Amino acid sequence: MSKWSSTDITQPNFNPYYYLLAHKSNANFDELRKNLEHLKKTRSDNKGASTTLVKNNIASFMEAVDIMKDIRRLSADDRKKNFYEPVIKLIEEISRIAHSMYDTDLARKDYSDTIRNALNVIQRYKFIFHLPQTIERSVNREEYEKVINDLVRARAAFENVDSKVFRNIQREVEQQIHNLRTLFRQRLTEFPSSIDDQKLFIRYLHSLDPRADPAWDCIIHQKAALIDVLRSCVVDPKQQLVQPNELKLHIHDQATSLVDQACDVLTTAFPDLWYLIQLYQKKKLYPLSEKSDEIDRTYMHKAPEFLALTKEIIQTFISVVRLNLLNRSALSKSDMVSSQEGDLYSNADETYQRVKSLPHCIQNCRLCVLHLVSLDIPADFKQDLQQLMFDLRLECFKVIMDHACLEVSRLNANETWELEYDEQLGSHTKLPNLFHDMIVSKASIIYENVLSVNVTKGERKFFDDKEAIKQAAIAVYRLLVDFASVFQILIKDCSSAPPNSIEPLSSSATMTNSSEHLSKTTCLVIVFNNFVYTRRFILPRLKKIFLNYGFRGMDRVYEEIETIYKRVDEQLLETVQTEYLRPFLHRLEARMYSGRFDWATHMRVTAVKDYVKHIILDLARVHAEIYSISSQLVFLVLSRILSTLVNELVKLYSNINQFSKAGSMQACLDIIALQECLGRCMENETSNKLKTLITQIPEAAENIKSKALTDMLNVFLKQMQPYSIAFRDVLQQ
Repeated sequence: MSKWSSTDITQPNFNPYYYLLAHKSNANFDELRKNLEHLKKTRSDNKGASTTLVKNNIASFMEAVDIMKDIRRLSADDRKKNFYEPVIKLIEEISRIAHSMYDTDLARKDYSDTIRNALNVIQRYKFIFHLPQTIERSVNREEYEKVINDLVRARAAFENVDSKVFRNIQREVEQQIHNLRTLFRQRLTEFPSSIDDQKLFIRYLHSLDPRADPAWDCIIHQKAALIDVLRSCVVDPKQQLVQPNELKLHIHDQATSLVDQACDVLTTAFPDLWYLIQLYQKKKLYPLSEKSDEIDRTYMHKAPEFLALTKEIIQTFISVVRLNLLNRSALSKSDMVSSQEGDLYSNADETYQRVKSLPHCIQNCRLCVLHLVSLDIPADFKQDLQQLMFDLRLECFKVIMDHACLEVSRLNANETWELEYDEQLGSHTKLPNLFHDMIVSKASIIYENVLSVNVTKGERKFFDDKEAIKQAAIAVYRLLVDFASVFQILIKDCSSAPPNSIEPLSSSATMTNSSEHLSKTTCLVIVFNNFVYTRRFILPRLKKIFLNYGFRGMDRVYEEIETIYKRVDEQLLETVQTEYLRPFLHRLEARMYSGRFDWATHMRVTAVKDYVKHIILDLARVHAEIYSISSQLVFLVLSRILSTLVNELVKLYSNINQFSKAGSMQACLDIIALQECLGRCMENETSNKLKTLITQIPEAAENIKSKALTDMLNVFLKQMQPYSIAFRDVLQQ
């Protein structure tokens, strides 16, 4: 307590602040403030009252002084007369009367001095007394910097003052500090939060408690919150196996959405967490001195701990993506194979859905991984993330190719039978080019989502992996085989239509509305020509496209595809040939023996028999129909038809037991006429069979040299000249 202040209200140096500290130490702040005001008012009143009392009673005071002087003189003159006893009694009586008159005023003066001293203390330490309210107001306004600065000042003030009142205020402030630390820790646990906010609250907490390590607590909480969010982004793959198909599709949508959410969360939260870890490891989070022992005591956690928690985050993210996009696919495929006996197209709805969502997920995951890799995380973590991305790209490649196979396998439904002319191969429909455009589109999607890589960021080239090369070979093989199957399906559909010789199909027998004007055989020829066009032009283009996109190891695939396409080509040609041959074979023998003709009793040869004319006329219609589609197919189809017809003629002639002379000449004339008209459409083997057949007819040599046969042959050839010209112009292959 200062020597210049007094707690006595009657003293001129009375200090109400000191008075309050001395007598009201247990009072709260509001009571202290009221007492201070009262002391100030009382002190003012007492000062005025004392002055008025002296002025009003000055004569009495002077008389009392004179009496005191007389008493002193008398006591000095007469010490033996026992003068003091009545005086003492008189003084005691005066004292009693005085106390009864002035004790209350003096008490008030002391009280006022005490309050005055207390008020002086309050004024001097006004900051401390107002500190709880100041802190509360600043916290409500989120003025945390001001709060921290006030607390630093308060700590210095509390160290210099030892008072019961101050201790009460200090306890209240300490409770507020505790609440503030709780608030700051709560703000540090918010997820997600920016690195700036984290650094700010870490600094605040360190200022409140220098012995704590709030940065480590923040790192642990952020890591735990991030992992919890990532783990929540998983749909249990086992649920899909016991759900109906519609719900499975919904689960796939949910899985895609969850992967996007996981990527967004990791991209947003992990970089700040990683930066915070780097600051911690570089010991740049707390404002510490250069003393190594203080730094080591504060930054207690070392690199291995940070590597472990970073690894846990990375591995959790990888597991989430695999469970949603890769493991789910494997479970789905195994279920599909077991329930559908390996049919690749039994779950088409799921494939159509995945081909829409998976490329989008690939792009999101790729952006996320590239962002993480750019943070300079350890090489092992980068390798794990790049392996995840490669597996996703491989899965995406397989899904896109599965979808392409599905669409290709259904291309027969897109056949419109609208013809387009090609100078090199005649007329064909849009089907082959539709297949080509579809593959080009899929290849573009594959390049964008699978093949395009950033090598500088550590991404692997797709075709540097053996499994990728294998899957690519399988996919290309399936694509090309599926397209070959499309032609087989179309040929089968055409063949199942009612037979029509070579007449146009009725509208009720057409395969599609747009093919009503086409005959059954015309449709067959169109399908066959489409396949030939595909082999000669589409496949080489596709091979070049695959080569440009980096597909490797396709030689064996192309060899097997060539073998398969040759077999399908032969099947298609056989079907076309069979359809054209059906009316020929049914009518050949009947026309040969029409009118009860008999080779043994035939008497006169006048012209080539009608069955030969029918063969030529029917083949002319076949020629016209095929030529209208493609001139290059004419020889291929006619030669096969003639080969079968010649074989049938050989059988019929071999069953003839006897020829008359005229019958022998008739047979020679018919066979020579057939060969002269259709020789350009025959293969050498077929032509040789006819020549051999002539030699087996009796007297064939003489008949061939006879003028009558030559004349009749010339007449026939002249009659058939329009048809013969068409047959002579057939392009041999």
